[in-house]
Amino acid sequence: MGAPRGGGSAPRATRGFVSANTKGPARVAYFSDAPWAGGAERYLHLLASNLPRDEFSPCLVVDDAGRLETLCSWMRDSGVPVHEAAISFPPGARSAARFVRTLRGLDVSILHCNMPGPWGSLYGFAAPLAKLAGARGVVSTEHLPMIPPFAKGALLKRIGGAFIDRVLTVSEDNARWLRERHRVPARKIRVVRIGIPDPEAANGASVRSALGFGAGDFVCLMAGSLEERKGHRFAFEALSRLPARVKLVVAGAGESGETLRERAAALGIAERIRFLGFRGDIFALLAACDVLLVPSLLEATPYVIVEAMALARPVVASRIFGIPELVADGRTGLLVEPGSVDALVRAIGELESDSELAARLGEAGRGSFEREFRVERCVAETVSIYREILKRR
Repeated sequence: MGAPRGGGSAPRATRGFVSANTKGPARVAYFSDAPWAGGAERYLHLLASNLPRDEFSPCLVVDDAGRLETLCSWMRDSGVPVHEAAISFPPGARSAARFVRTLRGLDVSILHCNMPGPWGSLYGFAAPLAKLAGARGVVSTEHLPMIPPFAKGALLKRIGGAFIDRVLTVSEDNARWLRERHRVPARKIRVVRIGIPDPEAANGASVRSALGFGAGDFVCLMAGSLEERKGHRFAFEALSRLPARVKLVVAGAGESGETLRERAAALGIAERIRFLGFRGDIFALLAACDVLLVPSLLEATPYVIVEAMALARPVVASRIFGIPELVADGRTGLLVEPGSVDALVRAIGELESDSELAARLGEAGRGSFEREFRVERCVAETVSIYREILKRR
């Protein structure tokens, strides 16, 4: 959630061959064929826009610029050139040749593939094409390796993965799934935790007032796509059992929007919920709220948790996958069993009734952000991997 900040501008997406740049900083091409822009795509933007430009020259290569217009816009606003190289799967000779020509024309030293799921970057088939184009190394980032690929997809992924030099991932839990489910050699895996820039101060009071909430309200926020795995229905059930002063802000869009509105009405809590749709002002929303809720059934390490910690907001989240590596239960937030409405009611009720506890958890979260989750650390660790590859080759 949230449109990343940046300055400058860059040309719109271009197709086909681009003149080679064989001198100067090493070219790093970030590739995405995702169906939409979410947390995994924000990860790409934060890396590309914060690379040391005296050493690396970033660009974005996308399969469909129209489908990923949000990501392309973020990149352009940060001065990162965008190139389109539409490619089919399985890649036919013509589309594969077009992809290879684009990378070769860009004189790519490293291709960094974004893999929001096992299907990402053509199941990893962008990697052998990059090697064919002369790239010195291929890096991938696996965001959700706990999702099982279908049998044929797993085979294709292993074939493509043979051409990947380093597999980055965002948590130790993810690394375990990569080793055990996807058979990625441990020597290739590097854990690089996510990071964000320190947010600017946000005027939460004005946003809170605009949403119609008063000083006596206890406001929870859920931010993310409206889909089953995000656990909105558990939050709604919990809200129906909590005091009337507990309110909920739902920021995000998705296929479950209408179903969720109907569920809120059926529970008699529609007046206590604000459905905002997609919002680009996530920090202002967090500043306006008292607690972040992440009652998901499937997540790796959501950016919104780090954003909440950066603003000293306590977090109530599911104890799943990589989330316990972000939230220290009882220290920076409260972890609950996934799908447990009772646990959500207890956790939210505890924070609602104890403002000192909420403040203490929020401040500890801010300290955790400063130590572990700044974008500078994430970029530095990734850059060291790029250097390792370039030096080795």
